[in-house]
Amino acid sequence: MFNFETFTSILILAQEDGAKSSLQSLIIIPIMLVAMYFLVILPNKKEEKKRKEMITNLQKGDTVVTNSGLHGKIVEFKDNNETVVLNISANTNVTFDASAIIKKKA
Repeated sequence: MFNFETFTSILILAQEDGAKSSLQSLIIIPIMLVAMYFLVILPNKKEEKKRKEMITNLQKGDTVVTNSGLHGKIVEFKDNNETVVLNISANTNVTFDASAIIKKKA
């Protein structure tokens, strides 16, 4: 009734399939990591580099937008250009970190 040869052949086939699937998993994981690098990390690095360059090129009189959505004109730079004073209305000046500026308006 119980055929030992059939049982062992089934076990051998199962082990071979398991080895193939684990090998495929080992191949897929690095491919996914490389894809994530090119699709997520690299574009973010480029965007951050572009944003830092924009911040270093800011000058007095530029109109900017902060990360909180506040629009204002640069009045002065403080603390070695790490903070910026923005004029947001006639008599209202607000101080922000330069890193809070997300874009320069044309």
